[in-house]
Amino acid sequence: MAVVAVVAAGTALILRLSDSESVVLTTPSGYVEGVAGTWQRVNPLYATTNDVDADLSQLVFSGLVRVGPDGSISGDLADPPEVSADGKAYTFHIRKQAAWHDGAPVTSADVAFTIAQLEDPSFKGDPALAEAWNGVEVETPDAATVILKLKQASGPFLARNGTLGILPGHLLAGLSAQALFEAPFNAKPIGSGPYKLDSLDSREAVLSANEQYHLGHPQIGTLRVRFFTDYASATRALSAGELNGLMVRDTVTEAQLTELTRAKGMKVEQLERPAYVVLYLNNDQAAFFADEQVRRALSLAIDRKAIVDKVFLGVATPSSSAVAPGTWAYTREYDTTAADVAEAKKLLDAAGWKRHPTSGILVREGAEFRFTIRTDNDPVRVAIAGEIAKQLEPLGIRATVASTTFSVLRRDFLQERRYDAAVAGWDQGPDPDPYFGWHSSQQGTAGLNIANFGDVVVDELIAKGRTSNNLEVRKEAYRQFQEKWNELAPSVVLAYPRYVYVHSDSLKGFVPGVLTSPAGRFFDIQKWHM
Repeated sequence: MAVVAVVAAGTALILRLSDSESVVLTTPSGYVEGVAGTWQRVNPLYATTNDVDADLSQLVFSGLVRVGPDGSISGDLADPPEVSADGKAYTFHIRKQAAWHDGAPVTSADVAFTIAQLEDPSFKGDPALAEAWNGVEVETPDAATVILKLKQASGPFLARNGTLGILPGHLLAGLSAQALFEAPFNAKPIGSGPYKLDSLDSREAVLSANEQYHLGHPQIGTLRVRFFTDYASATRALSAGELNGLMVRDTVTEAQLTELTRAKGMKVEQLERPAYVVLYLNNDQAAFFADEQVRRALSLAIDRKAIVDKVFLGVATPSSSAVAPGTWAYTREYDTTAADVAEAKKLLDAAGWKRHPTSGILVREGAEFRFTIRTDNDPVRVAIAGEIAKQLEPLGIRATVASTTFSVLRRDFLQERRYDAAVAGWDQGPDPDPYFGWHSSQQGTAGLNIANFGDVVVDELIAKGRTSNNLEVRKEAYRQFQEKWNELAPSVVLAYPRYVYVHSDSLKGFVPGVLTSPAGRFFDIQKWHM
């Protein structure tokens, strides 16, 4: 999946969301998980660029806090912090029982060491991760207390930064960021998470329960993570009864979904994620989309469920909301998903678009309603654009689909805002803050407000939600944001693709939720049991 990363935001513009009988393993103390890909460095500082590393890091390491199934913050190595009156200082108190796998206690020095690695100019991980911590001051008044000081108040800070896996400074002290990147530690890590890594090779990782885990002794004694070259081989292993679980990160094909559904003794879960597919409408395109009535008409005219059924095979959530369904900030009231063609026609008529008596195409001031939907060459994206064009045709709107490479689409059209409409995607990340995607300050080629949308009230609501640490204040700000979104239709959110996770139907304790990353499926894995 190719993305344009949003530096320091934890969000991204996505342009490529890239029958035999079986005997299911039911070993009481063991669980076998299959993943496509292989490991490189089992270290949370480098895990953002490799999904398998992220999976293993989630099992081996812990952060100060963690993100729950609805996107809310809960404690991990520390309880949720005390926040200063100005919202700039976070005080964490590390749990007394928090310990490393070697028995040493987790201390504030470990936190300071971890953050120092990100601030080191020779840091070799994702630059966006380092940028996210730029300017954060760390104070350690005692071994159990960490104070993080920000330059300005930030509501999204905990969800985007507080979950960072902490490294054992007592084992790695003295290593530069350059040395850490090549350290043997990355293949034999010591963490504080629910599982210890016992062995790791090209075929699998074998982990055992951390009996001293600060959130409770894991009930599954042994966990094996097997690596596969692709999903086809992983699915065959699942069907053969060799696996208890398989996470499919990519968009599933019809054949894959059929095979996964037929696997005996397995349950297929569709897990929500905070990434949406959107038909961007260029609000600077005066001929069409500068008019909010026209934008609302297009949003009402599109049958989102039909797109989900035809293109995503049902593995997505139809939605018109820029706040992810299932999260604490979401308000169902403003998520209009049913098509209303009659109302769409009324809005177009009010905007001055009249159907030509001969051609049937909408015309205003002598100009026909014809525009181009741009996207990249991804088959899913192209199919979505084609379905939109087909649905708009009965209204008298003629849309042409034009696809190109990812780099050309981004460089020549989206970044320069030289387009009418475009099908792309937005990964909101672990916090609902929509600043980078929809605040007016992000218009222009330097920002990621691709639609060049601007509204004073929306800006105020985004700012309020972004700068407050009061959850109720943020909820209300985002409720009003969704209300204004429904009214102004800056662009057309279509659907939130889901992850497919298949696991033994005998697995208990797994709680489906919104996954900000595939590794999030291991939230509360200490409660899983067979």
